[in-house]
Amino acid sequence: MASPELGRIEPLQLRDLWKHEERDFTPWLATNIDQLSEVIGLPIIVDQTEHKVGAYELDIRGHIGESDKVVIIENQLEATDHGHLGQLMSYAAGLDAAVVIWIAPDVRDEHRLAIEWLNGLSTEKVSFYLIRPEVFRVDNSKPAIRFFLEAGPSEFNRRLQSVIEESEGPRHEFRRRFWEGLFEYLSQNGHPWAKGRSTTKDSWISSAVGRSGIAVNVSMAQGSRIRVEIWCTKDVNKDLHNRLLEKKEVIETRLPGEAVSWERLNTRA
Repeated sequence: MASPELGRIEPLQLRDLWKHEERDFTPWLATNIDQLSEVIGLPIIVDQTEHKVGAYELDIRGHIGESDKVVIIENQLEATDHGHLGQLMSYAAGLDAAVVIWIAPDVRDEHRLAIEWLNGLSTEKVSFYLIRPEVFRVDNSKPAIRFFLEAGPSEFNRRLQSVIEESEGPRHEFRRRFWEGLFEYLSQNGHPWAKGRSTTKDSWISSAVGRSGIAVNVSMAQGSRIRVEIWCTKDVNKDLHNRLLEKKEVIETRLPGEAVSWERLNTRA
């Protein structure tokens, strides 16, 4: 059997692709936010770039799925530093953020420890993530990027803390165990969407689909049923719903035996 012919990986620097953080990297990240969503296991929807917070500008402000949980993202093209850590804390406090994400290609040990320490202090209401991007190409291929999770909230510690504080009831623990089992089953059966996702005490899980303003919910319904919902945020007008409704018969024939509900929600933005 002949040996496979392999290419050579060539590491690149972020500045080889994006010369300026504000003008180049931030707009690219906002457009490709689904790649970041996959790493942290939460569907991020971008609301604004270069958002004013006092005398400073936050790189990206967004929210999680159809919720009002605020996401803040600060990115660098250089190594992590104390200045950006301080800015993140100010942004998180000023915007009452639920998810705080710090992106840098070179992560210093003291800053990784700081993020881990903050996650240890905080409850489930606030989560801190430290992400390292890596860019490369194989031989003469197009450049590619991968995001690596350097630090994030510990599911075990969060659950233990909730038990100690007795802030969760039996239904919350049931939901966590259900999502945990579902994610494990899907991961083992070839569904990358479920790999590395965090469980929740909520009765629903959101997921991005790679297009801004559209997401998918998987939720627990009455009668021991699972419901899948495709929804459009207020950033997407009713025209998309109307276009889907025009293909109602085609869509429903591809879901035999399933009840499909069409809700235009005229009274909501």
